[in-house]
Amino acid sequence: MFHAGNKKDMKNEKGKWLYRLEAVSEDNGLWYNSKNEYVWGCKDCKGDAKNLPMGYDARYHIDEKNWFSSCSNIEDLLHWYSKEDAQYLLDNGFVFTKYLATDYHEFELETVFLKETALKREVIDFMKLFE
Repeated sequence: MFHAGNKKDMKNEKGKWLYRLEAVSEDNGLWYNSKNEYVWGCKDCKGDAKNLPMGYDARYHIDEKNWFSSCSNIEDLLHWYSKEDAQYLLDNGFVFTKYLATDYHEFELETVFLKETALKREVIDFMKLFE
């Protein structure tokens, strides 16, 4: 999601909750699908979500693994996704989730993690956060 800051490597057996928006279908994505094809699923968003910097970044391929972007707290998701954009994305095949991640790298404005080592995944009712 973000491209700045120093990396802090983490291995936490108990896990840390990380928050993200992701496509339900592997053929869809905010910018790229699961095959790394550019699909730009947020092109019709009106708020800050459309402006997230999502060019190629080596941090998503550390140690030749697929690392996924996330926020370290729910407040950061609220910063990037307005109520209108969140509803648009939910209506167009996306879900807000949280992962209990054990392998992650923290950067200044982003945390990347391995989905395959996460202890748990939950879907968040993101719209309730706007009530």
